[in-house]
Amino acid sequence: MTKTSMTQFVTENIEENLMNMNTCLICEVLMVDMHTFKADVLPLNDPEATPILDVPIAFHQTDQFILQIPYKQGDRVLVVCSQADIDPIMFGGGEAASRSFSANDALIIGGVNLFTSPIQNEHPDDIVIGTKDFSTKLVINEAGELSIKSSKFRVEADDIEFVGGTITANGEDLTTDLV
Repeated sequence: MTKTSMTQFVTENIEENLMNMNTCLICEVLMVDMHTFKADVLPLNDPEATPILDVPIAFHQTDQFILQIPYKQGDRVLVVCSQADIDPIMFGGGEAASRSFSANDALIIGGVNLFTSPIQNEHPDDIVIGTKDFSTKLVINEAGELSIKSSKFRVEADDIEFVGGTITANGEDLTTDLV
């Protein structure tokens, strides 16, 4: 083998290995099951891509709390591929396979808003949970104020306590009525 062909062989081998290594992909949700927190997704960067099936959906969560996002068919999501086999962690034991950055170890980590459909962000400095058009929203601003906007607001509780210096409804002071 000549030096040129050896260099070419190594270069082609490295390029082929890199092409088979997945780090992160923008995908479209094909099917989602919010009961099992899994989705089938299609990578958008490759017209010949095959769907990645049963991708776990990652959420912001702790042992006691979860922030659930209800993904739907057609949503654009960011999918990362783990450096190592996730099966032993996800299924609770067993031997890890020797694969790295495989689509078999993909995780949906969040939605992606494309530049082709920008959101007119009314609250760039606040924490917001709401619809994309902001017609329904919960906003926490830097001053610690909480605002809720909704067509209907329902509270279900065993006990409701209102505490404040001034409590108003539609501009009418209710403070004395509640005390």
